[in-house]
Amino acid sequence: MGFDSPVHWLIVIAVIALLFGGSRVGNLMGELGKGIKAFKQNMSDADSAKPAPAAKSEPDVQNRIADSSAPAAEKAPEPADTARH
Repeated sequence: MGFDSPVHWLIVIAVIALLFGGSRVGNLMGELGKGIKAFKQNMSDADSAKPAPAAKSEPDVQNRIADSSAPAAEKAPEPADTARH
């Protein structure tokens, strides 16, 4: 005989109620609820405390592109006149 019967469960619940009392079980459930609430709040605080990655500004990127293309245009050799008449 296991705990398959509802009568067994009622006996177990009655023994727990007698040992701990109704108010003590209620206090335990209240403390459990407060703990879960505090845990969720701390998890959301930890997510919002992460620093945002620094965004690069668009003009800096454009300046780098302009700077890198300017020397290439200046250093390009002029084509030699290879046509002989």
